[in-house]
Amino acid sequence: FNNLSVWFILCFFASCIGNNERKEIGERIINDNADLFVSNLYTISPENTQIFLIKKVGGSDFIDEHCDSIVEMEGFNLVKNCKKELYEFVNKEGFNINENTKYVNFDLEKFPSKKKVKLIKDQQEIKDKEYIEVSFSNFYIDKRLEKGFVIVRESNLRKDRHGGKVEIYFFENKGNRWKLYKNEMLLTA
Repeated sequence: FNNLSVWFILCFFASCIGNNERKEIGERIINDNADLFVSNLYTISPENTQIFLIKKVGGSDFIDEHCDSIVEMEGFNLVKNCKKELYEFVNKEGFNINENTKYVNFDLEKFPSKKKVKLIKDQQEIKDKEYIEVSFSNFYIDKRLEKGFVIVRESNLRKDRHGGKVEIYFFENKGNRWKLYKNEMLLTA
């Protein structure tokens, strides 16, 4: 029984160390690419529009939320097929994600961009009539592959029009520095 207890405690601490390391990698990826994320916005004039960034990284799951919002039609399995297609799309990059995948979650303390970006806890803090809201979801780091990805959501409100896009950014570790190697648009409105 004592050996089992010691083994359980070691596994618990190893898991915590792995999560902290993924969090540090995630923060480094976001900080190193802050200007990329906000310079690639889909709005007409981002320099004149306030950009708000949700502090919580990985606080939501885009794949679940998007696919679960689809109205199911009898016999079509639209929700199941949506998730399957998105998982297959990501897994083409060598990952092995599925509905049980655990994503990295953390709060951003800073966002070192050349553009003016205001970090906020949630959307309720936004009082502007025209704005761009950016959030990070589905942040995943695969240490074995030395690769990771993050889904970036952008919503913008301008003169009572709502638009935006969702993109996925793929990164790989090159000499202890995580570099973007590909990004794809997943959705636009």
